[in-house]
Amino acid sequence: MTETLNENFKVTAAAEDGGEAIRYLEEHGREVDVLFVDMNLPVVNGRELLEYVTGRKLRLIPVVISGYTDYEYMKSAISNNAMDYLRKPLNAGEMKLLLGRIEERCRQLQFEEKEQDLKKALMGESSPARSAEPPSAQQEYSMVLLTFGISCGYSVENEWNFEAVCRRLGLEEKLSSVLPHERFWIVDGKYVNEKLIFVRKDSALDSGSLQQVLARLDCRPLVLTTVYYREGIRLENILPVYRQLQRYTRDHMFFARDALFVYCTDKPPEGDPRRKAEIDRLVRQCSADGMEKICACFTRVLALLTERPVTYREAVHDIRYFIFRVCAERPGHREYFELEDEIQFILENYYTAGEIAEAFREVFRNLFGALSAESGEKDVLAGRMKDYLDANFRLNITSQMLAERFGFAPSYLSSIFKQYYGVTPVYYMVRRRVEEGKRLLAESGAKIKDVARMLGYEDSLYFSKVFKKIVGMSPKEYVRMAAGTAEK
Repeated sequence: MTETLNENFKVTAAAEDGGEAIRYLEEHGREVDVLFVDMNLPVVNGRELLEYVTGRKLRLIPVVISGYTDYEYMKSAISNNAMDYLRKPLNAGEMKLLLGRIEERCRQLQFEEKEQDLKKALMGESSPARSAEPPSAQQEYSMVLLTFGISCGYSVENEWNFEAVCRRLGLEEKLSSVLPHERFWIVDGKYVNEKLIFVRKDSALDSGSLQQVLARLDCRPLVLTTVYYREGIRLENILPVYRQLQRYTRDHMFFARDALFVYCTDKPPEGDPRRKAEIDRLVRQCSADGMEKICACFTRVLALLTERPVTYREAVHDIRYFIFRVCAERPGHREYFELEDEIQFILENYYTAGEIAEAFREVFRNLFGALSAESGEKDVLAGRMKDYLDANFRLNITSQMLAERFGFAPSYLSSIFKQYYGVTPVYYMVRRRVEEGKRLLAESGAKIKDVARMLGYEDSLYFSKVFKKIVGMSPKEYVRMAAGTAEK
């Protein structure tokens, strides 16, 4: 009856008793998608058969068939993840509806299984399924790498919660508007600001459709760089191609501008020598006039870098070159090398020309204007920031909030704090959160998601990533280790 009600299902075996069913599953369990179980089976009853399936973690969908409505039977079915509990005699209409639901569930399980394979492949943890596994293991995929912000692998001290950014975008929903859901998979990249999309090669996703999806993603003020690898890739080749796409992104991504690239072997365009000559001219204009002139000239540099597409690498080089030359022409309160961390901080946290110009205005003000804080006051300022962070580390404190509280530019505060404590304020706060998280996990017995919430993380997955980055193990692994140490 099953095959006549839904042509996508085929009966592969029928067992006279539970023992025979277990023997079949021991040899062919991976080939079975659905198991119909009668609770009143001889030798091994239905409840024991369900417990066998659960204990072996077989990836199949159990459905219970019974003429009884005994509470213990129904409880056993629920605890062993049975999809339904059907009463005999079977109704063809109900069975047809059930098979439709089972088909959808099978697709979801396949999706989850493939997603795990892809994640493991990307992290180099294991090789994806080969031809001995389901035939789809030989399927070829196109690959899309989305990079939010810069492409260098953000550290935990960066202020952007990329998990929250990506969740807000609704990428899966928007991609479903141009592709059937079962034909693509979205997984996390190695870095927190990366997402990877795998599309079945026979789905023929064209760059126009991809551009249509990207146009609906609003991740401002972050920039989004997308690289589309259209050639077919098998699962075992994902990792080397992924690395190629990362390198391509680093070499080609634009400064302060979204971009969609179709992967090819071309080299990024060479820099424009006329731009360097113009920057040199702007530097000369800064040699005599006041700070406002420096800010105006720097704004013009940013205009040169955003009038037409310029690679991020070129732009960073030109910005550093301009500041280095200005510092050499007219010495300020600090040397250029003392600004390196501030420059890096701004370029990692600000993405529009306006935000970058405003952030560097504060750098120039502190460098060439009146002294922001005498050297004797810097240790006091750093100590006040530390006290504030120690008292409020559970809050989502940003560098801008510190700037408003202490009255100095974010980059300047960051450089002073790092001078005295070796890390930026944001990283110090993250480290304090993790230390408190270790204490709560070891002593309170609270769940990971509850600990994350107590520490100010809305997303427990993001907390786990930060925790592992600093501690070297996941929260779950830390709890097991702490429990083992306590027993000894």
